[in-house]
Amino acid sequence: MPTNRIEGRTAVFADWAWQTLLVVGVCSVVLGLTLAVWPAKSVTVAGTLFGLVLVATAAVQWIVAFGANIPTALKLLEFASGLLAALLAYHCFSSGAWVLLLAMWIGMGWMIRGVVQAIVAAWSDELAGTGRQEVIGLATTAVGLVIAVGPFSSLTTLSVAVGLLTVALGATEIGTAVRLERTEDPIIEVYDPLAR
Repeated sequence: MPTNRIEGRTAVFADWAWQTLLVVGVCSVVLGLTLAVWPAKSVTVAGTLFGLVLVATAAVQWIVAFGANIPTALKLLEFASGLLAALLAYHCFSSGAWVLLLAMWIGMGWMIRGVVQAIVAAWSDELAGTGRQEVIGLATTAVGLVIAVGPFSSLTTLSVAVGLLTVALGATEIGTAVRLERTEDPIIEVYDPLAR
């Protein structure tokens, strides 16, 4: 009687995860370009766009939490960090005219995402390309720190910096989604005469 067996490393992400990650990555690139090239936006509009950046960050973390075959503790860590990013997004939506406060919210969201991404990559044996994911996580943490404590007195400067970095994060998400789609292991039909 034929049985299904996955040859080699088991698929880490659910079938829908790479597609969802690809959509979030494309949305992040579009959002980042909007932030970077829209010169005369108000602080309220910028706060809304920054909030959407953090919503995209939360979405990526929840994709990993619900779509990855990683230990439960790491899933909980990803879910909790996504929840924090969503709360920070809420604060961005209601920050008013405080440019430095907006920078702090977005920076904190990226720092949390980067730390969690590096931890999950370091502790999970199932993820492919863990070294690359650790480097991306640490770079995201460093960028978040720079944004959170940087001397951004101008909304335009902050928007360009956050916009370009959001494009870079979106590009890494697209790259990860493409690699996930390419590395899915084939399911092979195997005849097992002892199976009944």
